Amino acid sequence: MPVPTTMQALSMGARAAGRSAWLVAPGLLVAFLRTALAWPAPLFALGLARAGIVARASSGLTHPGSPIAGAFEVLTAPRSLFILAGLWLAGQLASGALRVAWLSGALPTLGEDLARSLDPRPRFAEGLAFGFAPLLGTAFLGLALELAAQLYALTVCLAAALLAFNHAGGHPVLAALLGAAALTTAVAAPMVASLGADAALARTALLNDGPAPALAEGMRRVLKRPGAFLLAGWALGVATAVLLGSAQAMEAAALGTARGAPALLILGPRLMASVLGAALAALLELWRLGTVAALACQD
Repeated sequence: MPVPTTMQALSMGARAAGRSAWLVAPGLLVAFLRTALAWPAPLFALGLARAGIVARASSGLTHPGSPIAGAFEVLTAPRSLFILAGLWLAGQLASGALRVAWLSGALPTLGEDLARSLDPRPRFAEGLAFGFAPLLGTAFLGLALELAAQLYALTVCLAAALLAFNHAGGHPVLAALLGAAALTTAVAAPMVASLGADAALARTALLNDGPAPALAEGMRRVLKRPGAFLLAGWALGVATAVLLGSAQAMEAAALGTARGAPALLILGPRLMASVLGAALAALLELWRLGTVAALACQD
């Protein structure tokens, strides 16, 4: 099949997402679990702060700043910092592993729909069982690439700021041109790295490429057709902003009409609105994954 255009890839991704809409259900479960994994560290910090305040209050000190000093002392203790760092890191790693697990089942399912197989078969369980390990390696390489791109962007921005403060010596025009070119690459590098990482995930899940070859080929595809990938990413970003913004506006309007009602009555509409927003986000994520897979894997 020839390489699809941007509009064809968007159409193929939307069609695959529609046919695989049932993936929203496990996507919701993963989203809620990832949200829950972000809570242990801040809850533990609040518990430590409360313990410090109670300990300082029980000591008999009446200085106005003593409760804050007690909380700060407990929170900045080495043991507390190590425990908080461990909880945060464990939450981040578990959250990333959950996302990779969902992708290892969702991407093969989307690939089956993109290929329009005459003999479709369930791919989610198979991908989750056999595709998780290689996809995890690709995800780690993609994360390293994205972090490197963000570090590069930060370094270039700092260098441009220092250059502007020093007035570029006696060549302000040349300095301005070099600064503009550097800032352009600083803006583009994180986006290209993110698209390359997504393309690598798609190639690992659909074509069984190893982590390093998948990342290399994914970046080659993105750099070969940067306009197609960036245009698709911007189009999906605009669609996501519009749809999720509309969902939030509907939630605000619904809750506004229930203002003054008992909290128990408001809880139901609030939960429904939250689930609707998460479901829309999962469906849009499927559309994005299908589009990237179409651009990254079609020859």
